[in-house]
Amino acid sequence: MKLFQRILIAPAALGLLAPISSSASEVTISDFVKAEELAVTNSSKDGLDAKLNNFEAGSFSETTVMSGSASFQVGGVDGSSITEAVTATYSYDIDLNTSLTGDDNLYVGIETGNSSSSVDFTLDSSGDGADKLSVTSMYYQFPLESWDVAIGPKLDSDDLMPTTTSVYSDSFFFGNQYGLASNFYASQGTGAGLAAARTFDGGWNASGSIIGTSASTSSGFLTKEGNDIYTFSLGYDADNYGGGIIYQKSDSLCTLAQSYVSTICTDLGVTAALDQGYSSTTLGAYFKPGDKTTLSATSSINDVSFTGVEVDTVADFQFAIDRELGDGTLSASWKTFPFFKVPDQNVAEVKGDDLGSFIELYYTYNVNDSLSIRPGVALTLPTSDAASIAAGSDDFALYLVDRTALGVGVDFKF
Repeated sequence: MKLFQRILIAPAALGLLAPISSSASEVTISDFVKAEELAVTNSSKDGLDAKLNNFEAGSFSETTVMSGSASFQVGGVDGSSITEAVTATYSYDIDLNTSLTGDDNLYVGIETGNSSSSVDFTLDSSGDGADKLSVTSMYYQFPLESWDVAIGPKLDSDDLMPTTTSVYSDSFFFGNQYGLASNFYASQGTGAGLAAARTFDGGWNASGSIIGTSASTSSGFLTKEGNDIYTFSLGYDADNYGGGIIYQKSDSLCTLAQSYVSTICTDLGVTAALDQGYSSTTLGAYFKPGDKTTLSATSSINDVSFTGVEVDTVADFQFAIDRELGDGTLSASWKTFPFFKVPDQNVAEVKGDDLGSFIELYYTYNVNDSLSIRPGVALTLPTSDAASIAAGSDDFALYLVDRTALGVGVDFKF
């Protein structure tokens, strides 16, 4: 390439020197060398600019917006059946939003973390990615007439849902516990699916989705063997109040239960043939009495179906409040925890049981727009324990472990 450059440069250099020769009595070799070096330098610069331009043309798309967060969790749970040790964990989330037409959005969520089943102090921000980045969400959203539609291989049942039954911040212990997160039974299901939502004039909204949690396995999507979750919602929002109703139907109860306790259905003798799924109806409303306070109240009514077994309907209730205070927000919530008594193998009936309730209190201190610190405490208020059940109860009851969670979470947003 250098020889080829010199062949091209030499005539140009001689052409430049010709006028100089006519007006000067002598031209030295050094003058020619300097002209050649200048041409080679310019040629190299042009080549470098071309490479930079090519790199810029293939760089990160201008239509993609990246945001994310990093979170730390430090704390312990007194009375825990898992561990009472003080643990320290982290999570890291990346959100990628890409618009191809200006009206659509391709969303990809990437997460990791090091929380696990051996850690009891977990928060809403905790992640259990085993220190490996993984795609946790991926779907494409686009407008269709007056509706928003989303379709994708990893879609949550509430990704497109416009209905609000609670405005509780839900950013501490409740947010990552079975049955305690706001709208817990109305927000289950991640997998391949389709969702549609619309916000009407006058404050009304509605949505519907179908998610196949086993669509990426041999069980498939919309099959008898697979687990499909159907969700429908209807809501209303005004300036300072609102609410709605969310209905969800799942083909399998064990799929949900075993995501928290992996052997629970096996331990209770619940086979796939017996498991007919569950339905949940969540009702909720919120009210803002002022600029700094929000109140939320929700209840989920749950119906479980087992072949040949009569199962009671159970319902929970949650009341929550968020109050701006100083440079942050003080949040508190109380939620009941109904469940089922362990069925007597000789009786085809499963009774509901009131296991007690939970309460949490935490404060979110906003250091700035990108950094917040969240200390808090959560308590169990059980109605019975193992000793009282063993002392003379004929029913096969479950009970809540009496535990107290105390710790802090730190969130960085970028």
